[in-house]
Amino acid sequence: MAIQSAGCRSPVVEGKKKTYGTRSVFLFCSGHDVESPHYHPLEACIGGAHSRRWIPIEKRPKWPSRATLSPKELAVHGVLFDDLTEDDFNWKSADPVPPYNMVRNVLDMNAHFGGFNSALLEAGKSVWVMNVVPTSGPNNLPLILDRGFLGVLHDWCEAFPTYPRTYDLVHAEGLLSIETAKQRRCSIVDVFFEIDRLLRPEGWVILRDMTSLIETARTIAARLKWEARVVEIESNSDEKLLVCQKPLIKRRSYPS
Repeated sequence: MAIQSAGCRSPVVEGKKKTYGTRSVFLFCSGHDVESPHYHPLEACIGGAHSRRWIPIEKRPKWPSRATLSPKELAVHGVLFDDLTEDDFNWKSADPVPPYNMVRNVLDMNAHFGGFNSALLEAGKSVWVMNVVPTSGPNNLPLILDRGFLGVLHDWCEAFPTYPRTYDLVHAEGLLSIETAKQRRCSIVDVFFEIDRLLRPEGWVILRDMTSLIETARTIAARLKWEARVVEIESNSDEKLLVCQKPLIKRRSYPS
């Protein structure tokens, strides 16, 4: 084994020294939202070093009281306290349609501020909620994380990274409007196929959207052999609920 003397220097080490020597000043990312890196090219900068969201751990309230942020904390996200209260009340005032004793894992495909998660929490439901913020809409993921909820950014034109039949309940408010407002590279049918993959047999789907989109969604649900019904919303005549249940298809046995 060759032993390098103290007077000799490795060319690899010298190369690294020259590389780091040229970066005497590290640049911080600017000009775009560093909280939304989805489909953004890599840059030679550091992001999040001066985030206004940073709060010392000893000053953070304990969960679940952390789910209700103060007006000062909401101002960091550009959200008014009344907007958060309205989003929470939207689902606290709604009667649960499916039997929640059969629900354990919940997927919110368009979580907004996490109001559906908050409603389940206040109702004392023992469920696990994954809050998804679509990349086609506004990025509220930092707010969801600051409330102590689980969340992730995702493009619903792609497969969601989880096992099939993971969720007992799939919820989406306004997702169809977001997906159809822009020229997307996928259709609503593709989104429904992905929901069918993620949903366990006898699982539930709750969609809330404009009446025309709900009628289109009901047609697609019928093609998937889901049991579906449309529910009127008393407080809003322009929107409707679509409540679906995925059937359990038993394997047919043939006589020997």
